[in-house]
Amino acid sequence: MNEITSMLNEFLIQTKSTSALISGTKGKLITSLHLEYSDSVAAMSDAILSMSDKFLNDLDKGLLKQLYLKTTNGVAVMNKINNSHSIIVFSNDGSNLGLFLRNIDELANQLNKNSLLK
Repeated sequence: MNEITSMLNEFLIQTKSTSALISGTKGKLITSLHLEYSDSVAAMSDAILSMSDKFLNDLDKGLLKQLYLKTTNGVAVMNKINNSHSIIVFSNDGSNLGLFLRNIDELANQLNKNSLLK
């Protein structure tokens, strides 16, 4: 778990993101950094991802990989790691959005290789 937390922390520093979490099946919290109410956020994220999955499936638009939410205070990006895990990252700065989205996708791919998230 230490390796996962280190990867997440390094990502936050590199992208100047404010907080992040990784959740598993049914919104189970795996780890989080700089986030209050992590268990609740993990559960709510799972509900959002699940509903978005069903929405895209019903419209035959492919599988959900990443979900971007723009807020008045920044951005939140949810990215699937695999079928049972996802990552959500919060940032107050959405100015480098393309790079930010790509970096989250790359982090998800790296995390997918970790045996604890299989």
